Amino acid sequence: MPLLGPKEKGEIERLVLDALVAYWEAHGSNGLLAPGVSIVLDAGGPSIVAAAPADALARVEIRTLFTALCHRSADGPGSMPRDSLDSLATEATSSLAAQVNRIVPD
Repeated sequence: MPLLGPKEKGEIERLVLDALVAYWEAHGSNGLLAPGVSIVLDAGGPSIVAAAPADALARVEIRTLFTALCHRSADGPGSMPRDSLDSLATEATSSLAAQVNRIVPD
């Protein structure tokens, strides 16, 4: 039985999108695509951090997601338009949920 079902995944996706929008508005697309910037999931919910803590339940580096890869450039971090954040949130949530659902409850 998965720990995160469709309802929980939907709520996490909404929170991930909110965090992506806030981070994008504060740091721009270059900030999102910077090395090491990750979405982590812990007991407090999802957040975007420059260095992921070792005790996070799940973690995905933003620049490794397919949507982000499409906007990276060989000359630098690249540019990601704001309208790409919805698909980025969906991809990130799928990755986070898959990691959490591999955790075996005691």
